[in-house]
Amino acid sequence: MNKVFVCKKADIPPNGMKECSSNLGQRVLVLDAGGTYFACQPDCPHQRVSLCEGFYDGETLTCYQHLWQWEIRTGAAVGPAEAPLQFYEIIVEGDSIYLKDAGTLIEG
Repeated sequence: MNKVFVCKKADIPPNGMKECSSNLGQRVLVLDAGGTYFACQPDCPHQRVSLCEGFYDGETLTCYQHLWQWEIRTGAAVGPAEAPLQFYEIIVEGDSIYLKDAGTLIEG
C-alpha cells in the first residue's frame, strides 16, 4: 500500500475544512465530520469554484457560488447539485492524514 502525507489532524478545525496539498503537490479538501476525516476534490464539479471558500457545518458542504450541496459522509448531491463529489481514500495514523494509493479518486 502506498500512502502520501496530506496534513496533520490538528490542521483541520473541528467540524471544519481546509484545502491542503499532498507532499506530491496534489490539492485536496480535507474535512472533519465529528472526528471522522474525509478528503474530496477541492473544486466544485459545476464550475471549478474553490470549495474551501464555501460553507461547511460538519455534515453538508455548500459551494458559495451556486449553492450546490453535498452530504460529506456519502458524497451524495443535495438539492440543486447535479453531480456527486469525488473522494480520495485516506488513512489516518496517529495525528497524520494520508492519501491512500497516492490519491486515487473513489466514487462519492
